[in-house]
Amino acid sequence: MTRSLSTQRRPQLVAELPALLDDQRFRLDAIRAIAAYDDEALGRRLLEKYKTFSPSEKAEVILTLASRRRYGRQLTDAMAKGVVPKSDVPVHVARQLLRVVGASFTDVWGPVEARAAEDASFAKYRALLTDGAVNAGSVQSGKAVFQQTCGACHKMHGQGGAIGPDLTGSNRANLDYLLFNVLNPSAEVQDAYKMVLVTTRDGRTFAGTIVSETERQLTLRVVGQDTTAINKADILGRETTTQSMMPMGLFDALAPKDVINLVAYLRLAR
Repeated sequence: MTRSLSTQRRPQLVAELPALLDDQRFRLDAIRAIAAYDDEALGRRLLEKYKTFSPSEKAEVILTLASRRRYGRQLTDAMAKGVVPKSDVPVHVARQLLRVVGASFTDVWGPVEARAAEDASFAKYRALLTDGAVNAGSVQSGKAVFQQTCGACHKMHGQGGAIGPDLTGSNRANLDYLLFNVLNPSAEVQDAYKMVLVTTRDGRTFAGTIVSETERQLTLRVVGQDTTAINKADILGRETTTQSMMPMGLFDALAPKDVINLVAYLRLAR
């Protein structure tokens, strides 16, 4: 019911949403519904309650606040004040916020497209991921790292998301192949997996990959959410970037043992 009302942007729902945020049964739907409205008080309420939310609820709050300029500015201010840790904002969402908020976002978050020294990174992880280290790694622990770090976007052995390519049949046994695709994910991006940014006439921004498109409708797959259908008549702007949805520096955010375990799992034939 909440999702249906927010899709229709019923004004009477605005007054009900703060109370729904206090009810765990409806909280996720309420957070998602707030994205349909451009209401400063609702954005402020999300940030006031942010520290009380679960990790999955916080992730939904970040996505909602990244969807509109007003909300994006509120989120940026909250990061500047330490209310929302910068580490809670994934790189692909930071790219969206850069377009929604403008250059002032980088004053708080930092350079969104900062380039690592690719050759140095390759050498670093080539030295870490020796055959001996990988063979001694924990496949079970690596699976848990995959589910937390990669599974929202990639499917393997039938489990995971569909934002990025299915990794089951890829050349995972080849370490150089793995390093090339992880350290520089935007080097070779198939058209189906390029990030698409859509701004609607009511001021909302979506970032995802295209599932399907007709003369009247565009359907996007957004990280952590169901597919989203957008009427083309409602689209104000649309941009297909050359970037992958996958951020650079994925390994840099992991402990060395987690990198080893993840690669041990990725190289597993089954």
